[in-house]
Amino acid sequence: MEILYIDPMAGASGDMFLGALVDLGVDFEELRETLRALNVKGFDLKKSETTRHAIAATKVDVIVEDVPHPHRHLKDLLQIIEASPLTDSVKEKSERVLTRLAEAESAAHNMPLEKVHLHEVGGLDCLVDVVGSVLGIEALGVEEVYSAAVGLGVGFQKCAHGTMPVPVPGTLAILKDFPVRRTDFPYEMTTPTGAALIATLAKPAKAPFSFTPKQIGYGAGTRDPKEVANMLRLIRAEIPGHNNQDHDHSHHHHDHSHDHQHTH
Repeated sequence: MEILYIDPMAGASGDMFLGALVDLGVDFEELRETLRALNVKGFDLKKSETTRHAIAATKVDVIVEDVPHPHRHLKDLLQIIEASPLTDSVKEKSERVLTRLAEAESAAHNMPLEKVHLHEVGGLDCLVDVVGSVLGIEALGVEEVYSAAVGLGVGFQKCAHGTMPVPVPGTLAILKDFPVRRTDFPYEMTTPTGAALIATLAKPAKAPFSFTPKQIGYGAGTRDPKEVANMLRLIRAEIPGHNNQDHDHSHHHHDHSHDHQHTH
């Protein structure tokens, strides 16, 4: 069976996911074109090659035009997704991630769901990060997604509401019931968007978890701190099928995705 193994050793964010997926082989131009189908103006994607602590990684940035943007609430983002020509599977997963994000912010700040502005995580870049990550994972054609424990920082950070503890309440609310690993790095490592993608799309990988790596992708975070290589590692891997039926299915699935890759 083919899986995607998420290794958030230095945490996770939306742009780290996009970078790691492109690094893993997801076609950047195709991703950019498909995201245009959201039919929202004012953003673009930019790709660059970089390193973090001498490890080669891909950085993908969502560039939001510096013009006034409407304040979008959850229902506005869900409407944009519903109106797009994306597949039902991409729509459903993207909507679940965004809803989880908004519900956690709502609970953390004691605010009605319909009043939550995803502006702390940026309405438009949040939408593009989430839909782009879901599109990238779908493009890999894996059957299951697993994640190691999510790296979290400590300390405090300033934001629009004041000074918040790290991890910020929204991130921690999203990761309720998901394994995390607290470090002593004094900054935010996992953003609410990164947390929502993992907690919604992945199952926790219970140790010991063995797999056969097939492809590896590294997505760089914006910051380049001295304490840690700030990157998200994604591993496309194989694990034995649970039974013969599964094995046959995964074998067929693998052939199909292999053919699909040749057609690009």
